[in-house]
Amino acid sequence: MYRGMDVNKIFNLFNGDEPESLREKAQQVDVLLDYKNHPLFWVGMFKKLIQNHQTFNDQLLKFFDKLDEGLNTADMDKAGEYIVFNRAWEYIQKVDPDNLVTQEALYRFADIHLRVALELSINYFQEHEEYEKCSHLKKNLEFIKLLLT
Repeated sequence: MYRGMDVNKIFNLFNGDEPESLREKAQQVDVLLDYKNHPLFWVGMFKKLIQNHQTFNDQLLKFFDKLDEGLNTADMDKAGEYIVFNRAWEYIQKVDPDNLVTQEALYRFADIHLRVALELSINYFQEHEEYEKCSHLKKNLEFIKLLLT
């Protein structure tokens, strides 16, 4: 779960400067690993995956079309959706809007795109009768709606 970290250190990873010592390199790795265990990362990855799911599906179809023309594109589309929505779920399931740290992450990413991503995910999991997931997503959606009003 989330451990405390200095969010400002994350930005040092992108300044283009090469660390001078092995210790500094190790610290950068620690920051990166910490970031992957932070709600900002989880919310951002969820949003990005859902937003880009159609692009992923198109690339998947092109890849398999080159291998075998006899594949059913509807089945491939369903497989692509399954991969994307379930991978996105792996991130958003960690996000609890009752937690102060995750509230800040949701606040930073709160926009119409996150709202739509949550709504699309709810619709996807409703179709597959995964109502526990829908409940969790709905809780996050309600928090986002409050932020956007």
